[in-house]
Amino acid sequence: MQRLEPIQQSQNLSDVVAIRLRSAIRAGHFQPGTHLVEQDIAEQFRVSRMPVRIAIQKLIDEGLVIKEPRRGAFVHSFSAKELDEITSIRIALEVMVLEYAVPNWSDAIESELTSIVDQMFEAASEDDRQTIFELDVKFHSALWELSKHSILIEVVAGLRSRISRFLAEANDRVSPDELIKHVATHRDLLAVLKQGDITEAKAAMTEHIWSSRERILANYAYLGPRETRRTENALSSSATDES
Repeated sequence: MQRLEPIQQSQNLSDVVAIRLRSAIRAGHFQPGTHLVEQDIAEQFRVSRMPVRIAIQKLIDEGLVIKEPRRGAFVHSFSAKELDEITSIRIALEVMVLEYAVPNWSDAIESELTSIVDQMFEAASEDDRQTIFELDVKFHSALWELSKHSILIEVVAGLRSRISRFLAEANDRVSPDELIKHVATHRDLLAVLKQGDITEAKAAMTEHIWSSRERILANYAYLGPRETRRTENALSSSATDES
């Protein structure tokens, strides 16, 4: 793996460190169970340990990292039980989003979502799984923004971030046919949303999110017992994954 790129000292260091580490975790460059050693990270970023410590605490607050007494911070490893808990909460929040979003439906949002789904099918035909993942995020983000409920957007986005790395890796492991089926769930969801029936839309969203859980569980061996790893040689591309 590549090393972390140094951070420009003029930037808000703790925020940038958090962004870089979050991107690395989501992209799978820090595997579950990786020991996040402050000194290692600080040396690679060429910053002091304090902004690294603050950044790691932010990731702990988000649930991407856990802290164990007298051992340190580790990239969080999910259990099947936790996945079920996150899925149930995510369903509750996403259907709440629809209560606010569906009444705001317009030709513009329909056109935007249709374009996203078309791009997803095109990416699937080229087996471009990273693009599919990014478009998936874009699809849901558009619905969140349509709700015009800022606190709800913040909460649901944060919850999804806790499992985004596993959604991405599940995409990487499914067959091409299964990948197309995954993309098709967005087309089916869009078809229901266009009808404007909030009850039907909630049912469709529930099924859509449940299918995400099934894709992760199909690759659940990856989420097995944690092995302790040290932080070293993470990717430089995490520098531009988020802003």
